[in-house]
Amino acid sequence: MLNVYRRNKIVTIVNVLKKLSIASPFILTTALVSAPSVYASEAIQSLTGGSNFPAFNGTNQTIGWSFTANDNLSVTALGFYDQTPANPLSQSHLVGLWTSDGNLLASTTVQTTSPLTGSFRYQDIASVNLLAGMSYVIGAAITSPFSDIYNIPGSVNTAPEITLTSSARNGSSEGFSFPSTLTPGNGRIGPNFKFDVVTQAVPEPTSLIGILGLGAFGITSVRKRKQLLTE
Repeated sequence: MLNVYRRNKIVTIVNVLKKLSIASPFILTTALVSAPSVYASEAIQSLTGGSNFPAFNGTNQTIGWSFTANDNLSVTALGFYDQTPANPLSQSHLVGLWTSDGNLLASTTVQTTSPLTGSFRYQDIASVNLLAGMSYVIGAAITSPFSDIYNIPGSVNTAPEITLTSSARNGSSEGFSFPSTLTPGNGRIGPNFKFDVVTQAVPEPTSLIGILGLGAFGITSVRKRKQLLTE
């Protein structure tokens, strides 16, 4: 009687472990699929109305706009406005990204023929992470003589992952530096940026090791139980 009970108990354990060994590859696949899902987007997507500001002479300053990140973002490229995308820009433009307190996070020079997306030419950078809820400022150098155009739009359409909060500039003749003077408006649209959004957390390596170990344990246990039943 006892032997029958023990045999039935072992059979039950074997069945459970079989299910576990079958399920573990599915769990592993799910974990791998749950790796970061990302998509690229432009911060500023379109402009309407407003005024163009070409041919600056006699001043060297930085113009741009401030914004709040609504999600955790990874900035992958900095850009500059090109009103006539069929033609190259007239000159290169130094573009920078700062924290709200003036810490420079990234900068690059957008070339006259840098790759074009919409109305902006972009130069790739080493990715920079922005935190949801934090404020940042992007700016572009306006050097003398300045022969391209930047725009102060009547309205601006941004990606939902950011909120444009104000226009930004530094003082005349301050060159490429943090544009700390913030004023109400839709931004001084020379600079722009591209970003990715990570929508899910990356599984930790220890978690994947645990999943692999669980599957291996299940398969090994099933084999051992089968051996017991045949002895």
